[in-house]
Amino acid sequence: LKYGEKIPVDSARLLPAGSAANVAIGVKRLGKKSCLETVMGEDMTAILTRELLSREGVNASHLHTVRGAKSSFSAILNFEGESTILAVHEPHAYALHQQLGTTWVFVGEMGKGYEGFYRKLARRKKRDGFRLALNPGAIQLEDLNPSLYELITQTDLLIVNKAEAERLALVESDDVGHILRKLQDLGSQTVIVTRGQKGAYATEDGTAWHAPMFPGRRVETTGAGDAFTSGVLGAFMHKYDLKTALAWGSANSASVVGYVGAHEGLLKKSELETRLSKMKTYRVQPL
Repeated sequence: LKYGEKIPVDSARLLPAGSAANVAIGVKRLGKKSCLETVMGEDMTAILTRELLSREGVNASHLHTVRGAKSSFSAILNFEGESTILAVHEPHAYALHQQLGTTWVFVGEMGKGYEGFYRKLARRKKRDGFRLALNPGAIQLEDLNPSLYELITQTDLLIVNKAEAERLALVESDDVGHILRKLQDLGSQTVIVTRGQKGAYATEDGTAWHAPMFPGRRVETTGAGDAFTSGVLGAFMHKYDLKTALAWGSANSASVVGYVGAHEGLLKKSELETRLSKMKTYRVQPL
């Protein structure tokens, strides 16, 4: 992009998103109840988000709007199927709801001021015993604050891409098995490392798996990681094992990249199972 120029584009869409919302919608489509807990400003983004959650059947009772504040915002540039994201994380005061009443809690990207929330959540996990999934955002991976590592020790499922994994584990390696072991040493019971078109790698209980990229058309990659996460979480909520969860995540992600935006391609449980049954050559294999 040349500086100072006005550049014409083919189309533009305004869509509410964010990892927490994307995963909540994905899990709901897979047949499980979900609730979004987030902080937003009193603006159009909050209005659009409430409308979206209502259409999708996601509980929005924990969506907090703050008078005078702004919602976080991203401009996503899509070119030849790849996305470049310009993100603004507005500072918010994060609070943990007193009654979570859930089997799983998923924590996605957060802005500045997340540290106290992380510590409270780690203590609540010890007390209440819900299962915890974590996909730290760019700010968390830049800071590498001790609160992040404290939360990882209480995490049942850690999902990161390879670059994030190397940053988190303080290693650089093409040996994915080595990276998985380093991450698991941090305390998470199950670790998944995604590698784009090379698929995803995972380990728990000493067994490592590779899920190749699920076949499908590639239009735009926004939300691919969140779709993968919601597929994995949906499978775990339906009491499936890690091998099946990787297949669910891969199929869900492959569907989302066939559309513009993070929601349109998210699959229902019956649709996902149909895709997997038709793709008889697709296999998740042990490493």
